[in-house]
Amino acid sequence: MMKIFIKEAIFIASILLAVGATAQNDTGRDRQKRSSIRLGAEIKKDNLKKNRTRALSEHLIIPKGEWQLGVQISHVSLSSSNSEYMMLLKNVDANGSITKVAPFVAYSYHDNRSVGLKLQYTSAAGDVEKGDLDFLSDDLNFEIEDVHASMNSFQAAIYHRSYIGLDNRGRIGLFSDISLGYTNSKTVFTYNEETADTYARSNQLKLSLHPGIVIFAMNNVSTHISMGIGGVSFNNTKYIKAGETIGKRNYSKANFKLDVLDISIGVTIHL
Repeated sequence: MMKIFIKEAIFIASILLAVGATAQNDTGRDRQKRSSIRLGAEIKKDNLKKNRTRALSEHLIIPKGEWQLGVQISHVSLSSSNSEYMMLLKNVDANGSITKVAPFVAYSYHDNRSVGLKLQYTSAAGDVEKGDLDFLSDDLNFEIEDVHASMNSFQAAIYHRSYIGLDNRGRIGLFSDISLGYTNSKTVFTYNEETADTYARSNQLKLSLHPGIVIFAMNNVSTHISMGIGGVSFNNTKYIKAGETIGKRNYSKANFKLDVLDISIGVTIHL
């Protein structure tokens, strides 16, 4: 009887040891998983080397070493039938549109920090077929018709983006872009035969701010929307007629406000 009891005790002890070894292995695997990148983990203030006593809890949403490829698209249409900017015009038939397409590439050099390069093409057009301009006086009114304007520009910009993850799953976050861009544009404004060969060529260097929100619809695909809130720009414009420069203008401008014509929606692939 004693021998049977000893054999059973040894058998139970061996089972317990096997289960304990398996649990230790599973724990080791879990530790390895936890030690890897986990999106949504809270980033400690020491890692950012800043003392933010009032800052939001910052969660990881963009890990260090990640590449980002994407495109931003924006389109705005204006019409005299639904625009409050046409209040001074009577019997007006006018419309306009602005379209922007901007592919970009970025690299995350730090958790929730990235630098990138963006190329942007912008096309804008506007037409006034007819209209009566009235300045609330019978002496200050005149008619306009067949006014056409178009603008095409190319921009190259480098930018720095800072993210703030808002949830512990790494799905939703805010970001802020600081962008330095160079833009070359051509603007054509015609209203009679004499202005047919006249256009303006502009060069602009601009430092701008673009905050926004990003949402991960899939693990490696995110969508975002950003808006321009102004910046500082340096501009050079030449007025050309029949191939000859007839005027120049150099000026700088600082303007900080929400720009409804600078709202973009983008899609990003994270590698």
